[in-house]
Amino acid sequence: MDEVVYDTRMRRYSRFVWGMHYLRTRFPTMSVTSWGRSPAHNKGLPGSDPASQHLEWTAADVVFDPGTEPEHGTLVAAAREVGIEVQKEADHTHLELVTGWLP
Repeated sequence: MDEVVYDTRMRRYSRFVWGMHYLRTRFPTMSVTSWGRSPAHNKGLPGSDPASQHLEWTAADVVFDPGTEPEHGTLVAAAREVGIEVQKEADHTHLELVTGWLP
């Protein structure tokens, strides 16, 4: 892998990890149900995106302990502070690094 590509991926990954740590500290009842995925695992999931950031380890699916999920706007605002987008799905919340974001 090209050194520049590797460096860019590592910076994005590191930024996401830092952002997830921030969110986990801010919302201590949050649990990760899915983070990085292999291509085969990702492909086997219903409705999976072949370009999913889960493949680059810059996306995670989270849930909250019963009765503790923050209001959607509160979570979106906190995630935006660290360059993470929030997508509410039926049974979890999907978090991913803002596309094109670099530290």
